[in-house]
Amino acid sequence: MSTQGKENNHNNDPLSKKETGDAFLDFMNSDYENITGMSREESSEQLEENERASKLQEAIDKENSSAYEDLDDFIYRQNKKRTRTSGRHHHHRRRSPSKLSPGHKASSIKKNHKHKHHFHKHHRHKRFRRWQKIALGIIAALVALIVIGAAMLALMVNMGKNSMLDKGGMNISVPKNAEAIDNGNYIYYKGYKYKYNDNVTSILCMGIDKDTLNKVDGEVGTGGDADTIFIATLDINTGKSKFINISRDTMAEIGIYSTSGSYIGEKKAQLALAYAYGDGHHTSCHNELVAVRQLLYNIPINSYLALDMQGIGAINDAMGGITVVSPETIGEFKQGETYTLMGSMAQKYVRTRSHATIQGNSLRMERQKSYLESFGASLFDKTKKDLMTPLNIYNTATPYVCTNIDANKVAFLSYNAVRGNYNGVDIINIPGTLKQGKQYAEFYVDETKMFEIFLDVYYIKEGKV
Repeated sequence: MSTQGKENNHNNDPLSKKETGDAFLDFMNSDYENITGMSREESSEQLEENERASKLQEAIDKENSSAYEDLDDFIYRQNKKRTRTSGRHHHHRRRSPSKLSPGHKASSIKKNHKHKHHFHKHHRHKRFRRWQKIALGIIAALVALIVIGAAMLALMVNMGKNSMLDKGGMNISVPKNAEAIDNGNYIYYKGYKYKYNDNVTSILCMGIDKDTLNKVDGEVGTGGDADTIFIATLDINTGKSKFINISRDTMAEIGIYSTSGSYIGEKKAQLALAYAYGDGHHTSCHNELVAVRQLLYNIPINSYLALDMQGIGAINDAMGGITVVSPETIGEFKQGETYTLMGSMAQKYVRTRSHATIQGNSLRMERQKSYLESFGASLFDKTKKDLMTPLNIYNTATPYVCTNIDANKVAFLSYNAVRGNYNGVDIINIPGTLKQGKQYAEFYVDETKMFEIFLDVYYIKEGKV
């Protein structure tokens, strides 16, 4: 068979390539329609429609998600104040799209909002309840009062210190065998140099008997007698205290005043009578103070306290009673016996004296010494437990006391009593000779021994010169 014939046969075949492809497509379309129930063209259109619907739904979901977040943020801002006040943690709730308001537009939603519910932190601001605020206010007020009180106490202590250590106008007058330099800031005595101790302060203490009248050269003193006279000294640097006990019968130069208060002059008389020539209060105290300072070489003493003997019982009882051992037998007290004094018993113990002998006052001074030692020890113990004890005793004594010791000085003395160690009361009796005068007992001091006691109490021995 020729080549030409073969080509013609192929071209005339009803099942040529083109026709075969068409027949296959017809067959596939017919089979596809039988399987899906729609033509291929209809199926393609359906897929495109589904794809468009899917993209639309995805866009809607994205818009709704942004809307939910904006709505959630809106709700959070609205409830933020409530959250701060109540302290309760609010929870976000998503609202379904069906519950969004009809006027809500997706275009108004911020698509770039970054708020994430599960990462959002709610910051609480702690608020105090009313009772807590009141409690804090009270505590703050108490702290302020304590600070103010401490500051006031410190100020009072400092003012009291300055007042009690003031030695203004000091001009020491010494015996002939001693020499005073710089108004007595330095003294040369028996080859030694002594320097005045600026840390020592003094208080003149007097026990007053107002039941007597006194006459010196015809002049009547109506202020009463200073039956007890001693100088209480305190070294604020060492905390040591000494009491210089001076006999009421000590013969000294005292100022005499008329009943009208006019100054008459000085006379040598019992030291106790200096108090009589005054008003029974501050003028009398001042007269006694001048006489005592003059006796002790013009030593600076600027504080005084005069106690009416009638007040001893009240002060004694305010201390809870004072226990003593009587050094002599007199009245209802027996030598060597122990007594806890209360009320009038305390007054009798320190006031009673025998007039049968000129030694009566000297023996009474021994009883007063035992009382002061016990009183000082008790006062120190109580002050260590309660800083206000001296002030309470001071308030109890006020109706019976005439003094220039103010609250500042009391605060200063209390502070020093607490900060120091109590080693007992060192009571020093001024030595001398007791004689019977024309009418009364007369005591003449030993000048040398008194001056050496004066140097020991008020001066510091620096060394040989």
